[in-house]
Amino acid sequence: MALSFAVHLLNSSALDEFGRASASLNGQPDLVLRATDGGGLPESLFARVAQDPALSLAAPVIEGQAQLRDAKGQPFNLRLIGWDALAGAAMNPQLLPSAGAKASGGLTALIDPQLIWLNAAALQRLAPAAREPGQALTLRAASAENGQALSLDLNLAGSVPAPGSPLAVMDIAAAQLLLGRLGRIDRIDLRLHNTGISPQAWLAQQNWPGGISAAPPPDEGARLSELTRAYRVNLSVLSLMALFTGSLLLFSVMSLSVAQRLPQWALLGVLGMTARERATMLLSEALLLGLIGSALGLLLGWGMAQLGLQVLGSQLGLSRSHATLAFEQLPWGAAAAFGALGVLVSLLSAALPALELRRLPVAQVLKGLGSQSARGLPAWLGPSLLILGLGLAMLPPLPRSSGCAEVPLGAYAAMLSLLLGGIACVPQLLHLSMSALAHWPGAGRSALLLLVRERARDQAGEASRALAGVLVSLSLSVSMLVMVGSFRFSLDDWLSRMLPADLYVRASLATGLDGQTAPLPTEFVEAVSASGLSQRLQPQRSDRIQLQGSSERFALMARRIDEARLPLQGDLARPEPPGTGKLGKIAEQDLTPIYISEALRDTLALRPGQRLMLLQPGGLSENAAVGTPGAEQKPGLPAYVRGVWRDYARQSGAVLMPMDAYQRWRGDTRITELLIWLPEGQAAGPAIRRLRAMAAQPQDIEIAESADLREMSMKIFDRSFAVTVWLQAVTLAIGLFGIAAAQSAQMLARKREFGLLLHLGFCRADVLRLLLLEAGLLCAVGALAGLSLGLGLSAVLVWVLNPQSFHWSMDMHIPVARLAALAGAMWLASVAAAWLAGRRAASDAAVHAVKEDW
Repeated sequence: MALSFAVHLLNSSALDEFGRASASLNGQPDLVLRATDGGGLPESLFARVAQDPALSLAAPVIEGQAQLRDAKGQPFNLRLIGWDALAGAAMNPQLLPSAGAKASGGLTALIDPQLIWLNAAALQRLAPAAREPGQALTLRAASAENGQALSLDLNLAGSVPAPGSPLAVMDIAAAQLLLGRLGRIDRIDLRLHNTGISPQAWLAQQNWPGGISAAPPPDEGARLSELTRAYRVNLSVLSLMALFTGSLLLFSVMSLSVAQRLPQWALLGVLGMTARERATMLLSEALLLGLIGSALGLLLGWGMAQLGLQVLGSQLGLSRSHATLAFEQLPWGAAAAFGALGVLVSLLSAALPALELRRLPVAQVLKGLGSQSARGLPAWLGPSLLILGLGLAMLPPLPRSSGCAEVPLGAYAAMLSLLLGGIACVPQLLHLSMSALAHWPGAGRSALLLLVRERARDQAGEASRALAGVLVSLSLSVSMLVMVGSFRFSLDDWLSRMLPADLYVRASLATGLDGQTAPLPTEFVEAVSASGLSQRLQPQRSDRIQLQGSSERFALMARRIDEARLPLQGDLARPEPPGTGKLGKIAEQDLTPIYISEALRDTLALRPGQRLMLLQPGGLSENAAVGTPGAEQKPGLPAYVRGVWRDYARQSGAVLMPMDAYQRWRGDTRITELLIWLPEGQAAGPAIRRLRAMAAQPQDIEIAESADLREMSMKIFDRSFAVTVWLQAVTLAIGLFGIAAAQSAQMLARKREFGLLLHLGFCRADVLRLLLLEAGLLCAVGALAGLSLGLGLSAVLVWVLNPQSFHWSMDMHIPVARLAALAGAMWLASVAAAWLAGRRAASDAAVHAVKEDW
């Protein structure tokens, strides 16, 4: 309960914070005008649009990325917004100076091109002395045209209340100068007069030039929610697995509690308590446990969420001021839902024991003959559930129109069916193991083995309940261990294929809001090529591209293609045979081969060999006027899908194409990255120093060794999946606690049996050996079953859940040593718990317990 509620609070807090930040940056306009290609609008268009009498406000905005120096002198990126404060203040109040900010100049300060305003996240990165108003700051940005670094000296005017990541706000004229985009703007925010006309009706009256989109401001919070839905749902399901394991723990404890108190229940039945009243009493106990457990779980979950916000707040995108969760801000609706879920799970866990209690033969129990009311599960149920789970795992994902295409409901149902099927198969596994034990050398002459076999045959259902918790917890831990290990192994192999060079060079500055790396200066690239420093040099161009039939822009990488090193999924393909339409009539030699990522294949339903058209962005010219076509139509590139490759870096999809084809098509020879192979035996350190010396502005060049990039990537992976380690630990702890509680209750319920054995000549050591033998065999069956079931669950995770949720595949990698250690540790802990419980049960009090039957 605590884990599930904490995960929910962390997810909702991160989404709420992002929604607040997005709303503060996008403002509250009725409509937003943008260029469809993302290349910006001509400034002259704003003057024409602002004259529309139906508009009450029209505000131009320019956006980009820039750099400042932090307290340690290191550059850090921040979002830059240039705006006309006088025109846009009513629509973007979060960009106005904070109340009480130390600034002078009144309204004139808002349009002073020499002033800059920072939000709290950006101010925290600066040195303490640089946070005071009036301090000089040097802002650096990359030109959108050639990537040349531009600098602008500004004075800090104060702060703005906009939340979220580091942000700088300045006058639009200064921002255009810094970004090298004079005469261009990114968007125009519009607000209509309150005359009863709706934005949709006003839009229908317009005749915009081609290349312009007009729409309400995007709901970035909803977009982030959609992008992260798969991760959040999977994390929530993992946490609910802990709740499921806890329900099995409660089920086994309640069942064994009933078994321990059978004489008392029978006596109450003789004294007049009806079967319904007995069941109601047990359900009341479960209700009380559910209420107490849910309340404690909600409080613990709230505390865990508080701790998580403090420790992981920056990684979740939360500012320091919002990295808290006040008790009065607790989502009471969600808390009530989780609390009701906990109570419901508690009642369901006690439902079967309550049903058995209704059927209790009170006279038979009082005679000491035990209870035979428990009906075993049919032998076909377990295998049927396992087969059903296999079938559910093969179900295709939901269609994208459903909105849940990335939520693998079939995989979740398959995992649940496999878990239940594994639990239902335990009695049959026990019978098989005991049959094998009967053929063990000397088994016929051992009284201990005879007692173990007879008890396993007669009490298989009771043993199944005791093993349910350890079976589920171990299988879930094994599945997560194999899945994470497979992912890590596949990522390491992917990095070795995608990072073949010794050194990687790129600009430290970025252009646009999508984090696109600025081009490297041409002089620097030429100097590196002529230096003789490298044994081999490979340029690469990163860009954004559109595909015909989609309005989204996807990542593009152009470089020399070595198909042997690509992490391809499936076979390479030739173009499909010619067909109808413009593309179908193009000859094969005129088609450019491209390689798409798995995410792009799934998003656009592409297939190897398919013909398609790559679209390059047009540009809205200065002469574009309302009512005239103004978008320059540039030719597309006919291509075909040569292959599909695995990409762990770009979740939204990516395209890989040959560099020469890209340069011929775009007429753009700029380079964004350099891959450098050093001569054999040359150290990287001196080479990096020589490379920096070739740059006119060394601070704008980033150089990294492939080993460092791989190490950083693996550290990010380990940190990202650290939560799964905690979930495994919690699940295992619940399972161990469950087996300990089940063994303790079972030993107490068998006191008279042990007393009878002591009367028949067994000594205390013999009884303990019997218990250890029973526990060892029982837990060995549970460990082997949990290991096998966990491998089956891991296959669903690796081959079904991850490809459907995140659109990437991985190779199955089984860490045999770690699995053996995990199963062995679980077996030892379970046997130790049984031994500790048996020491008390086999005491002298067991002899006196026999008198209860006389």
